[in-house]
Amino acid sequence: MVRTLFATLIITAQVMAAGCSVLPLTHGPVMAVSVASSGDYAISSHRDNALVLWDLQDRESHVLAENANIYSARFLQGRSAFLWQDLENVVHVETVSGKELRSFEHFPTYGHIMTAGLKTYLSVDAEWNVYSGSGASRAPVLKDGISPSFKGSHKLLNISLSEKKGFFLTAGVGSDVGTIEEYPPVDRNRRFSRYGGVTLWNLQTKKPIARLKGNSAKTHAILSPDGRWVVSGDESYGGLFWNTEKPDSRNYLASYFSGLYLDDDRYEAEDPRNWDKSQLIDPPKGASGRTLANAFIDNSDYFLRFGNQSHIAALYKAGNPWPQKYFDLGTDPRLVTYGSHYSRNTAIATSPEAGVLVMGHDEGGGISVYQYDADQQTLERTWVVE
Repeated sequence: MVRTLFATLIITAQVMAAGCSVLPLTHGPVMAVSVASSGDYAISSHRDNALVLWDLQDRESHVLAENANIYSARFLQGRSAFLWQDLENVVHVETVSGKELRSFEHFPTYGHIMTAGLKTYLSVDAEWNVYSGSGASRAPVLKDGISPSFKGSHKLLNISLSEKKGFFLTAGVGSDVGTIEEYPPVDRNRRFSRYGGVTLWNLQTKKPIARLKGNSAKTHAILSPDGRWVVSGDESYGGLFWNTEKPDSRNYLASYFSGLYLDDDRYEAEDPRNWDKSQLIDPPKGASGRTLANAFIDNSDYFLRFGNQSHIAALYKAGNPWPQKYFDLGTDPRLVTYGSHYSRNTAIATSPEAGVLVMGHDEGGGISVYQYDADQQTLERTWVVE
């Protein structure tokens, strides 16, 4: 990626010895991290363009490159192989053992994803346009305006997929205007995109299935591992979920403090506030309902909701609107992605299959690793690299 594109984000990298080496403390913060489905490895790309492979079992780290696009580290689902892009705009698909499976020239990506069989490649540019394929086969999936965008919103257009269900999902800034029929996703004459919000897409046809409305401001949304659920949260305290078989049916997540918002058709006159608090549990001090990111933590549809400027993560189960438990991630702001880091909410990642959570730090180039116990519903920090 062209360095000037990230001029405000790049710091001077420490000169490294040739080959792989342990991550030095001088590396910049993690901008994107991804965990292998097995939970054995994580890959991270950093503000200073370092690409680091983390062996989570042996607790070792190795710098694989010093010229990485800061948003390009991404594991393929179900494989010990990952994507990254160098500063010459070449995308690489590599295994954790160092074998290169594929490489190709591409535009500077602000997020990308590839299916396990290497057949489908989806990527996003700075204007939140989405493309399928590479080289001569590259075609626009979403290209209908220059706003919202990364530059205008200071946030990535997050992208996730479920090969099992044949879906992928995009989410950036909440938008409720219009329908798919009124606003097709590719329209070169439109200035303002109608697809900044949460959108469910068909992975095979690359066509939108549904625009999942209801969020506002900066929005993060993800698909469940089995593709049955979409969960979202935004910086305006909104939280929603949908069953992908019924995308027109919107459901609210309960607020930590106010409870569950009742739609007009469920309004009860005796409750003038129009809120249900019947199954609320007390949130701990420091909990924030302004969502920074969401991440599924196991294959039973439990997910974590991370608050903006908060060291508390809430545990929910998809399909259930009520928070089940709260986890304190620690009060040292150096050790987690505290603050209002919407431009790097990809510094939080999980392996639902293995119950592993990895988070980049607010300061420095280190990570914190957590292990989730599905039976006990506990989250324990097992490794910290400052």
